[in-house]
Amino acid sequence: MGAMRRMEAAKGAIISLLLDAYQKRNKIGMIAFRKDKAELILPFTSSVELGEKLLKDLPTGGKTPLADAFIKSYEVFDREIRKNPNIIPIMIVISDFKPNVAVKEDYVKEVFDACEKIAEKGINVILIDTEPQSFIKIGIGREIANRFGFKYYKIEELSKDKILDICKGLEITF
Repeated sequence: MGAMRRMEAAKGAIISLLLDAYQKRNKIGMIAFRKDKAELILPFTSSVELGEKLLKDLPTGGKTPLADAFIKSYEVFDREIRKNPNIIPIMIVISDFKPNVAVKEDYVKEVFDACEKIAEKGINVILIDTEPQSFIKIGIGREIANRFGFKYYKIEELSKDKILDICKGLEITF
């Protein structure tokens, strides 16, 4: 039940971002974890309505092919930056950061390798950690953030307005 509440809060925040993107005529895209793979379910578009529908229908739970998600995200952003070099790329990753599916062999190394490419490309990254508060922490979200300079937040710390403020702050820095 706690995971469902956390995901609903995250979805609500992202819907607020979608509305903000619509008002500013920004583009959005979406990659989802599906079984053993990450899949581009929404290429960059101005269709906030489509993004909202896909987000509402997006199931939660299951495996976490985190390395594949970071690799696909990098590829999608790289293509978009090549087409539009003046964009301010902002990637928001909502996950428990417990990678458990490898692309080849070592899923943690693959995550770090992909994040290194993302950081080198200058993509702004916000990590939203949905891992529940507990004595034992398994996820690597904070470690990724510290290593690559990404912004990191626990889902419990965030409201819709705070996520919008974080993104607006990134827009101002460029």
